[in-house]
Amino acid sequence: MAEIKYCHCSKCNRDLNENQFYTYKDGRKTEMCKKCLTMHVDPFDETTYVWLLEKMDVPFVPVEWNALRDKDFAKNPNTANGTAIFGKYLSKMRLKQFKDFGYADSEEARKMSQKNLGTIPVAPAPIDPEIEAKLKEDLEEGKISEAQYKTLVSTETQHAEAPIFGAPDQAAASTFYDENNFMKAEDLPDPAAGLTEEDKIYLAMKWGRLYKPNEWIELERKYKEMTESFDIQESDTSGTLILICKTYLKMNQAIDCGDMDGFQKLSRVYDSLRKSAKFTAAQNKDKDNNFLTSVGELVNYCEKEGSAIPRYEITEPYDRVDKIIDDLKEYNKSLIYSDTTLSSQIEEYLKQRTILDQKKAERLANGGKDAPITNEDYEQYFDQLNEDLEADQEEYNEQ
Repeated sequence: MAEIKYCHCSKCNRDLNENQFYTYKDGRKTEMCKKCLTMHVDPFDETTYVWLLEKMDVPFVPVEWNALRDKDFAKNPNTANGTAIFGKYLSKMRLKQFKDFGYADSEEARKMSQKNLGTIPVAPAPIDPEIEAKLKEDLEEGKISEAQYKTLVSTETQHAEAPIFGAPDQAAASTFYDENNFMKAEDLPDPAAGLTEEDKIYLAMKWGRLYKPNEWIELERKYKEMTESFDIQESDTSGTLILICKTYLKMNQAIDCGDMDGFQKLSRVYDSLRKSAKFTAAQNKDKDNNFLTSVGELVNYCEKEGSAIPRYEITEPYDRVDKIIDDLKEYNKSLIYSDTTLSSQIEEYLKQRTILDQKKAERLANGGKDAPITNEDYEQYFDQLNEDLEADQEEYNEQ
């Protein structure tokens, strides 16, 4: 199986699979992951993505970009986003007809694209506002369907009517991850300022050197809370707890940067680790219910919380205890003597014992082998059965 390689995103400060990063033409990965690098891309505003095309050194061909944008927007305006369109555009620029062009060759790439289409570069036809106004009126009156309206009007008009990429005049459409609204790091006290060199070595050995000091502090805080809430004895449980704390930290970082897919995956891992190690509220509830499981624990708790339990004193005369013991003996004796079949059972056992002893003696005399069975043995066996049946019948008749 191929080894999975990870890269570090300088924006969200996470180590992700290298597939989550764009690749430069020289084979290097981008400094930021795909989501962070394209978080402010608006496919309808070229100023938000042209600088990225220059960074990736790929030509800007508006015809190709608009074709991908309109196709993605037509499928579902609610799910279309700048990240997906930017990735598709980079993939198209790796095709044979564009792979030898860089950003500086954008003009030449545009001419070649128009030549392949069999047209000459012309200015786009202006949108007729009267036609689109008439289509809007027909939609409101129910003369045409919404699908027909969206098919006939331009993509720009649809985007203007229902902006989903964060138009400047829509306050509610602001991006989720806006670093300008965050509190600056220099305005916050450093939680790791008091760490000594010995503390840093200990934390690096325990949690790994890939974490920042403030992340060490967060991991230690979570670890301490878990150890105070649950009884941890063996090394295996302690190792699982370390994985739980790391997953908890990564899960919070994922949701803070808007990576909901990563958050959902980490939350499933987090729940699985907690259940496997029984770090749940139900586990604590079970422990509370099993407060005392034996009389010894009850006595120990009473003597620890109160005082010594006095020895139980028997106030009844001891002769009553002796009388009870004698009654039990008489009862057992009566059970034996009143059983009329007990004597016959004992006699039968003694007869069988005598027969077995004789067979054992014969087997020893024959060198450890059983003596051969003769006709007399058969006759003796059946005679014994008949005698036993007659004896049982007589005893039954007497009863």
